[in-house]
Amino acid sequence: MKQNSNQEKIHFWLKWTILSFTFIPLSYLISLLAVLLVHGAFGFSMEEGGTYLSQTLMQLAGGSIIGLGTGLYQYLLLKNVFDISSKWFWTLILSFAFTELLSCIILWQLQINRYELRWIEFNPLPETLIFACAGLITGFLQWLMLRKSCMRSGYWILSSTLGWGICILITLIQSWAIFAFLLGTLLYGAITGATLMWIIQKKETDS
Repeated sequence: MKQNSNQEKIHFWLKWTILSFTFIPLSYLISLLAVLLVHGAFGFSMEEGGTYLSQTLMQLAGGSIIGLGTGLYQYLLLKNVFDISSKWFWTLILSFAFTELLSCIILWQLQINRYELRWIEFNPLPETLIFACAGLITGFLQWLMLRKSCMRSGYWILSSTLGWGICILITLIQSWAIFAFLLGTLLYGAITGATLMWIIQKKETDS
């Protein structure tokens, strides 16, 4: 790991937070377009719920795009701090895709259409759980890389889970769901960025 001054760490945290606030909403917007394309390929309009299969495939596409957009900016930032590979952004893609697939299969068995759980129009708690689970899986996979460079890297799993869950959970306390989601992405960046700075500090202090 490269040695960083406190000023450089704060600068990194600010960049991480701002890019989270920028790239996660942008990735989410692009994912919505992909979802509509997949949904339309099955002959359904935006107002229709579609089938279990169409919902599964569209959520897989949407989740993969969110993971790709987020993972890309994180990898580009972290490669200047850690000796880290491109596996970092693949963990996000795979985690979001796997979580959406697993969620859709479970909902399929419960005879619930994924369409009924859209956080913007309905109760955001189910979507919060899905995002938190994606964060948990992502955090675990990324911990396997962070533990090679950071002390107490296990806290990253908690940070990733909490950060992604907050992105959606915060819409419970704000009537303007879109603006609340934007605030949630900012909090995600602040929480995960601060965690990274803390575990970097621990490694340098103890080394």
